[in-house]
Amino acid sequence: MRSWIMWLALLALPAWAGEDEVVLYPGYGDVRGAAVEGRVIERHESGEARVDDGSWRNLRRNARLLKNDERGQRPVTVTVASREWETQSDDEGYFRVELDAAAPLAEGWHEVLARSGDASGRGELLVVPSANRSGLVSDIDDTILVSEVNDKRRLLANSLLKNPAQRQAVAGTAGLYAQRGALNPQPAAAPLFYLSASPRQLQRPVGEFLQRNRFPAGVLLMKRVTDDDSSDPLLDQFAYKTRRIEEIFRRLPDVRFVLVGDDGERDPEIYDRVRRQHPGQVEAIWIRRVHPDPRRERYEGQRDLAEVLRQAAIR
Repeated sequence: MRSWIMWLALLALPAWAGEDEVVLYPGYGDVRGAAVEGRVIERHESGEARVDDGSWRNLRRNARLLKNDERGQRPVTVTVASREWETQSDDEGYFRVELDAAAPLAEGWHEVLARSGDASGRGELLVVPSANRSGLVSDIDDTILVSEVNDKRRLLANSLLKNPAQRQAVAGTAGLYAQRGALNPQPAAAPLFYLSASPRQLQRPVGEFLQRNRFPAGVLLMKRVTDDDSSDPLLDQFAYKTRRIEEIFRRLPDVRFVLVGDDGERDPEIYDRVRRQHPGQVEAIWIRRVHPDPRRERYEGQRDLAEVLRQAAIR
């Protein structure tokens, strides 16, 4: 493991850097309030991902994405729908703005602009329409993106040696999620969430994978990894995912969700606990079966994703 870390650190040395970059993470909420988060870092050029890129090029690009030089204590101006909020990045370069209900934003998607000095970044904010009450929260690795988490060597190869143009989507899941979103009066602003335990530094390639494979627009939530106590749990996926799902439930109390995951790690246990604690907000649980042990525990009320996909295709 130490040799991997050493090589990644060497590969991450940029060919050129110096300027600041503002990165915005997808935000969400409703007319009662929403939040926007981002980070100010040193700009690293990573280049466009291509189908014919080799493993070495992909490894170098991914290593650069994973290494961020944060810009702490930078003033930041966030603009949404012609309204501005002033804030400042923390010691890890992160910033957050709460948009309260005093002057609610219109329902639907909004472009977000953040500026810090000469640097700027653009992102998106979803204000979920009050009539949209059919939601979905989906894991990514081995649920909609073939990652092979049960084989750590293959997992590393898929994650580091491939790019978004080369990654394989689980057949049928993009269409299934579009069907779920279409149950809402305003499908384009459906409460769809893609929940990943990967670090936010990989937001760009994960977002590109979703777009390339025509997954419906949604909010991509990824792990905040820092050197201080503000970091999300690095290894405790149970705590991380539970907390993120409960945050979604708190912000969108009128929405009922389908939770989608796989049994390669702990999604079945996490979703079972969430369902028991929040029965009014969990409509169904779909699990993709990838675990090699047939004795892997199955939880009552959790349907096989393969079965759901077959039935959706019949319709």
